Amino acid sequence: MTKLLSWFKRHKNNNSTGEPTPTFSHFLFKNTVNKRYLLIALAGILLQFVIFKICYPFPDFFSDSYTYINAAAHHHVISVRPIGYSRFLELIHLMTTSDTALIFIQYLVVQTGVLLLFFSVRYFFPLHKTISHVLFAIGVFNPLALYISNYVSSDALFVGLAIIWFTQLLWIINRPRWIQLLPLAGLLFLLFTLRFAALYLPAIALLALLFCACNWLFKLTGIAFTVLPIFIEIQRIRYITKKETGTAIFSAFGSWMSVNNVLHMYPYIKVQDADLPSADCKAFNRVVKQYFDTMPVSERPYPSLTFYYLWAGTAPLKTYHHSFQIQKKINGYFNAWHAVAPIYSQYSNRLIRQHPVAFAQYYLWPNVKWYGLPKLESLCIYNTGINTVDSTAIKWFKYKSDQVRSVNKTIQGTILQPMPYWFLLVNIAFCTLLVMVIARVKRYSLPFGLFRTLLLAGGFWIINFCFSIYAAPIVLRFQFFPMIVYSTFSLVLINILFTRRHHAVSQ
Repeated sequence: MTKLLSWFKRHKNNNSTGEPTPTFSHFLFKNTVNKRYLLIALAGILLQFVIFKICYPFPDFFSDSYTYINAAAHHHVISVRPIGYSRFLELIHLMTTSDTALIFIQYLVVQTGVLLLFFSVRYFFPLHKTISHVLFAIGVFNPLALYISNYVSSDALFVGLAIIWFTQLLWIINRPRWIQLLPLAGLLFLLFTLRFAALYLPAIALLALLFCACNWLFKLTGIAFTVLPIFIEIQRIRYITKKETGTAIFSAFGSWMSVNNVLHMYPYIKVQDADLPSADCKAFNRVVKQYFDTMPVSERPYPSLTFYYLWAGTAPLKTYHHSFQIQKKINGYFNAWHAVAPIYSQYSNRLIRQHPVAFAQYYLWPNVKWYGLPKLESLCIYNTGINTVDSTAIKWFKYKSDQVRSVNKTIQGTILQPMPYWFLLVNIAFCTLLVMVIARVKRYSLPFGLFRTLLLAGGFWIINFCFSIYAAPIVLRFQFFPMIVYSTFSLVLINILFTRRHHAVSQ
């Protein structure tokens, strides 16, 4: 470790090769190989999309889709989900009501992110031809990109913008410029409005800013640009939520999800009223206790991991929500949804602090297993297996009927079945290869920009892993962005090992 730190200090300000570097635009549009990549990508993207829409003429809808569309149609300022995607739907709706146009734009955002990352990696770190070909193929011709883009959901937009944002971090490490701080902050803000899971991304940006070879004024300005907009937006959401629902809370959904997670350990612990912080928590605990005490034997053993407690009408969360709404005479389901959220947050936080081992055993550890092989979830089947859509979608897209069709409702589950195993493979490959390379960093004579980039990728893996297993039961569509990053840097690491071995043989 001491030798590694001394190497780090010696090379910190020595990131230049002494050779003039072409501009990125020259590299992209004047380089024959890159022009060929661009042409193949353009043809491949268009061809894939046309074939896909022949097979799936309509978008894929699930419960979240109607929540987003409803918020857009009524211009809601808050919703159960973050409001950013609904604003995006409104923007597209101003130009066209075509669902095909919406899906194409989403697909284009994903592919733009993939290509920008691909060419940036090639620009900063020369790759072997075979490595480049493989990286290009798994990015541009990934069927998961098509299926995620076909959802009326924030997933595709989030993935595409997140990849572009991560690519900006590579530029800040390898070619920092003051102007880069603005798009970095803007992209992070957009990601936050799309999905509150973006809360962990500032920690990644902080690593990139600390690793970049810039003065502290640049670093501190970057940190301020990263943190302040998110902090201000959180306060704004709390204010609007208070104004609209009477409850000052940032994310009611996060509170509901937290209780869903905690209830996985409830049958295995003892919860006394005296241990709970408020009368409302005690009242909720009585509902929870009654639910588990009266659960039929046929429904045991208890599920190892589930969203059931969050959505089921007979589960404790909805039961207490309904009784609380009646008791407090709250006007409307949505207002009551927010009103119980602080209670759920208080309850779950107290149980986690009191029973950390049980929480780790019955929720975190099963979620670690799900992280290794994330569930396809809604990706298993088209349109939740039905042939119709809600009236909300009919009005928004101006459909002539409620009927939708596809080439086959279940074939996507077969096509995407290898994807969880691919995610497991790239996780293992990335972690193993990263440790090997970092442990022998002096032997491989890595350019310092590449070394810092690998540290950033490693930090991203650690932070994403910890956040993911804690936040919610893991599903594949939420790990598509990390999958792209891990796949990319697994190949970069293979390239390092291949190059080193080739040099050794040559000598």
